[in-house]
Amino acid sequence: MSNKTINYGYILSYVFLVLLLSWLLKSKVQVHFFKDTFLQNSDYLLAGFSTLIAGTTGIFLHKGLSKKITILGKDAQKNMLIVGLPVVAFSIVGLNNNFGVNKWVYGFAYALLNTVYAFTEEFGWRKYLQNALEGFNENIKYILIGIIWWIWHFRFDSHFDLFIFPLICVGGGFLLGKLADESKSNLPVIAMHTLIILTINSGNFGKTEIIGIGIVIIGWVIIEQIWKRKKAHNYG
Repeated sequence: MSNKTINYGYILSYVFLVLLLSWLLKSKVQVHFFKDTFLQNSDYLLAGFSTLIAGTTGIFLHKGLSKKITILGKDAQKNMLIVGLPVVAFSIVGLNNNFGVNKWVYGFAYALLNTVYAFTEEFGWRKYLQNALEGFNENIKYILIGIIWWIWHFRFDSHFDLFIFPLICVGGGFLLGKLADESKSNLPVIAMHTLIILTINSGNFGKTEIIGIGIVIIGWVIIEQIWKRKKAHNYG
């Protein structure tokens, strides 16, 4: 596909809108939204509205947008199992918390909430922006989305934010972008994004989190192997 098919006007409009909405949410809304609730350390959740709104607007206006990456992809059942596994795993192991909530209930609620959040984020980054950049050099495309992702966070206060966090965003954007192109689905990307959030933002990283991560990774491997055997059987 030629680069001429890429509509940079719509892409720039998306970038402007998503950054504007993110800035407004972070500076005007998020600071006090979850105060004194069990989500008081999860004010990032509102940021997903910026990518969801900007992505939905882009899809509605951008005629001829590539449909390479869809929500369900070609293997809908497989991808739904993949995205649901972090919720199942952390419901089983639970998550300790300081809010007096049963750890298994909290594990389920926290994993589910962050899966929904990851959906809102990746809807904008993959369903719209990565599709809109289809035809661009793949590696540059992943890096470009990673850079925009870093800016979108509006974290510029420390050396970590300025020098380490950009590398995390670019590296993570590269891996998630490649996964989206290979699976042609948002769901595996959402699952991976959710797992990252659960390990980084849950408030602890101990035995429980390690067991939860292990269950998820082993489960993903088993699901992948089952689908490979099913395909081999169907073509055999």
